[in-house]
Amino acid sequence: MAEADPEGAPGVLLRAAPSGESWAYVAFSLSPAPLPEGLYPEFSEARRRADRIAAERTWLAALWTDRPTARWDLRFISDPVSGRIETAVIAQLYGADPAAAVRAALDALPALARFPAHVTGTRVEDPAEIARLLAPFVPQWGAIAEIRKRITCRPLTRVWGAERVGTTVSRFDAPDASWDRIWTHLAAEPRRTVVSVCLEPCSAPPGLTEGLTMRAQAFGTLAEPAPPDPMYGLPVPGDPFAREAHGLYEAAARRYTGRLHRARVSVAVEGEDPVSDVLTGLISHAVAPRSSGAVVVRPQGPEDHRVACGNLLGVNRDWQRDAYWQEVPGALRTSPAGQLWLSDPGTVTVLADLVDADEAATVFRLPHEEPGGPDLFVLKSRAPHDPHPGAPAGSTDAGWTDFGWTDLGPAV
Repeated sequence: MAEADPEGAPGVLLRAAPSGESWAYVAFSLSPAPLPEGLYPEFSEARRRADRIAAERTWLAALWTDRPTARWDLRFISDPVSGRIETAVIAQLYGADPAAAVRAALDALPALARFPAHVTGTRVEDPAEIARLLAPFVPQWGAIAEIRKRITCRPLTRVWGAERVGTTVSRFDAPDASWDRIWTHLAAEPRRTVVSVCLEPCSAPPGLTEGLTMRAQAFGTLAEPAPPDPMYGLPVPGDPFAREAHGLYEAAARRYTGRLHRARVSVAVEGEDPVSDVLTGLISHAVAPRSSGAVVVRPQGPEDHRVACGNLLGVNRDWQRDAYWQEVPGALRTSPAGQLWLSDPGTVTVLADLVDADEAATVFRLPHEEPGGPDLFVLKSRAPHDPHPGAPAGSTDAGWTDFGWTDLGPAV
């Protein structure tokens, strides 16, 4: 349910859950700031990119909050007619009641509005326009996907107690990711396409560092050669997968401390055809070029599809029961706490979308202009258009035949 222009707070979209909680949304339309004459004439593109990334990291750091369920959604919406990309950042804030949600949204505005110098932000004042940005269309089956961290599960050549399997979670390892090729391809898509990047500020869970350190030590032990077999006298080589796992868990223990984020990257297209493999492949390679540590996951059934649509249309990051587990066997997904160590499902799910400042900057890239480059982005917010043929003007809910707001709204 949407509530337009709540009293005393224009430009805030309110949506309420049946239990009484509320979510408030505020949004800014974004476009690259025009380049002044002679900007950085003596600097290389690498220097300009480094300056942009540093400014975006500073902006993201200022947005961090310990407020429950605050989320930032950066979305790029292509327009096949103009060949341009509409860009917006949407803030979602939770409140126990509508007034609390509105207060939270208004409190978040000052930091959100201090965009880096290479970006121009214009406040979206019409709640109906915010609703359109949230749901430009409803993805059909097969027309939505997410880019996730890769989860790898392998049998071990050496056992650890009763365990013979190890599981790892990759990281987004791009040192200075460029989204230029992604935006170029997105602008040329023949169908309306949305790329949504959601960040939720969070703190490192209690005990995470200790648990990751102990797992790194366990995999480190398995990676080293063992004493010769007493029966045959042959050396027992170290496990090759354990060496990889040791490095990942050691890095995770070092990186995932203090102020962090949880991330989700969604891609959806309008119509019945599947999401472009080229576009999703460009994104996955951009965020994890060194280790192929990103993977494209697609809903595996109706429930996964409902969750994926809710993630995109409701600014959620809910778990897709089948798709997110990737290659992990069913027996390792729901094992009771304490029964598994090297493939603990609780640790895997915590790491699956956790990102540090480097990874957050990798996925949350604001639009920018390049000297002599193509004009890819809409320079000012377009007038709202009819999101669903045949729907009443301003409607964003018509055509949601399989879902309602109670299905797609955020989960607390």
